[in-house]
Amino acid sequence: MRFKGLDLNLLVVLDALLTERNLSAAARRINLS
Repeated sequence: MRFKGLDLNLLVVLDALLTERNLSAAARRINLS
């Protein structure tokens, strides 16, 4: 797997989505809404 172009911020988003199981709640968790 190549990590050169990987945006590590996406891991934060993925973690929030998996934790909250809800897109709106995940957005609130990472202060995007």
